[in-house]
Amino acid sequence: MSDLWGQIWKKEQDFYESGTEEFRHHTSFVPVSSIAEQYYCEYKLENQFALGKVPTEAKDTGTALHAELMPTEKITKGEFAKLVGRKEPSVAMLPVWGLAGGLKVIGEPDHIIWSEERPLWVVERKTTKGNPTPLWEDQENQVRIYGLLLDRMGFDCSRMRLAVVRLKSDELTEEEKSEWTLRVSTALLEEKVQALERRFPGKMKVHLLQHEVEKAEKVVASKAGYWLEQREPTSSSSVGKCRACEYNESCPKSLSAGSRT
Repeated sequence: MSDLWGQIWKKEQDFYESGTEEFRHHTSFVPVSSIAEQYYCEYKLENQFALGKVPTEAKDTGTALHAELMPTEKITKGEFAKLVGRKEPSVAMLPVWGLAGGLKVIGEPDHIIWSEERPLWVVERKTTKGNPTPLWEDQENQVRIYGLLLDRMGFDCSRMRLAVVRLKSDELTEEEKSEWTLRVSTALLEEKVQALERRFPGKMKVHLLQHEVEKAEKVVASKAGYWLEQREPTSSSSVGKCRACEYNESCPKSLSAGSRT
């Protein structure tokens, strides 16, 4: 392994050993997904801590589909370093971590495309039963934070870009699902995303973003006060979000009329 990996594994160990339950809800580390959830509704996040996660059909379906679209195989650190060190691009997932906005942030992107120890693309995959075209704020910010953490870890991110792939998953065949990661990765590397979208009209949309450290830092900083207990949670002003939320019957901030009947 190169010196880069020895340094990263050592810094990772030091980072995790530094956890002291210093943030809200006695958390030592703040998940990227939780910061993204804040952009949807902080009271939904608050309810998750207070009441636990509530199973829903959408969640269960999404979890199962995630495994179909991105089957994984565990490898050793040495095997990982060798795989992503090649010039030929490879796809491999890596937990990311780092300091941002006064927080110790951790996460795991859906997949990363590597070449010569450099991340070229960070890809986050989202499924929907509706129109896959819109890109929601929480989804964009999630992938931006992943990019920021890779930067913080010490990788050369000068060529890195970000992608959020939104899929209308129930319209994909089993064959299409099994080939999805390779298909999307190839389209990103060959700059043929539009051709891929034309091949699957109405089924998918790929949102391409530049990696911007300053913008990602602001994403975290604007929500850090909640974790640092400098302020109380804020609630969404969207009736639609409240109506769709699994906590709408118990949430004190719910705007859904049906939750009070």
